[in-house]
Amino acid sequence: MHRMDEIISYYSKWWENPKDIRNIVFESLNELVRKRIPKGNGKRALDIGSGKGRIVSYLLEKGYKVTAVEINPDFVCKLKKNFPQVKVIQEDICNVSFNERFDLITMIEVAQNFNKEELVQLLRKVNMITRILFINISNKNSLHGLWIESHKFKNNFVHRLTPGQFDAILNSTGFNIYYRKGVGLVTPLSLFSGFRGRLIPIWLAKAVNRRFDKYATRFCHLYYVEARSLRKSLEETQAER
Repeated sequence: MHRMDEIISYYSKWWENPKDIRNIVFESLNELVRKRIPKGNGKRALDIGSGKGRIVSYLLEKGYKVTAVEINPDFVCKLKKNFPQVKVIQEDICNVSFNERFDLITMIEVAQNFNKEELVQLLRKVNMITRILFINISNKNSLHGLWIESHKFKNNFVHRLTPGQFDAILNSTGFNIYYRKGVGLVTPLSLFSGFRGRLIPIWLAKAVNRRFDKYATRFCHLYYVEARSLRKSLEETQAER
């Protein structure tokens, strides 16, 4: 199966699926993003990998004019139906060209689907069209990352990075990180693939994360970053002259 077909098939099955025991971590990430999005007041935002539209809804709630890029045809239909005011592009983000700049780009739960070389190329592209980037990775150094590697649960299309590796990639592609946050020091784990045979219960993971996430940014399941592009727009350059 082609990699993109694998990705579409996997997320069609597991995106916001109640049977996915990791959902408490993803929901915590969503709430963090919601709190961190500044007021839009008509500014333009691009959401990459929109899924069923959770982040899109937050951007609209904050007053942004939103463009969404999503490759899954079923999710695209849901986005168009639920958010008629949003410009929805059905395409691999690597193949999309933009002739406009955005005040904010959100790329939540997407970066893990690109290897290092692909991610570098994508971030260079993103740097050309935005001032601010909200993005996260799946942390290779986390309990979850170590568990699935040791049990061979990892899908071939998933690429994990350490926070240090990710910081270096962002810096090399012209971004300056100004905010970092770890989400999910403890993730509910299962003994078998498909989240069968739950080992760490959800209530325990919630209790630990609520208390200790703030102390363990670089060891949580998800590593969330906000970064500012160091590239000035043509308009900003001309204004300084």
